[in-house]
Amino acid sequence: MKAALLALLLLPSVSIGAESDCLASIMYAEAQGESVEGVIAVGQSAINRSKITHHSLCRLPGVSTQLIPERLKSGYTALAKSALASKSVVGKADSWERALIPHRAGAITRRIGKHTFYVMAGL
Repeated sequence: MKAALLALLLLPSVSIGAESDCLASIMYAEAQGESVEGVIAVGQSAINRSKITHHSLCRLPGVSTQLIPERLKSGYTALAKSALASKSVVGKADSWERALIPHRAGAITRRIGKHTFYVMAGL
């Protein structure tokens, strides 16, 4: 994941701290109720989408974000930093859904908890 951190350094006008905060917000909104592995998988898929679309995690289209309650913020921030620094558990997946079969065409890479992770065709 050194490449991911390097890519984040090269993104204009957004600091690593802001990127991890934005990723934590995505993970909170999109993966509540999942295991730690599932939350990190959503984060890593968002990172993959960010790389493919060349968008900052703070401006990533097609994902939900949600304000994290203060009592949970440090936990989700730690998970976001872990997602940025660790080897991907979803391969090249750039998309996820809470369904066994994704609504959009793509190659499924993994299922974790209630989420199906896949590489979206034509992203």
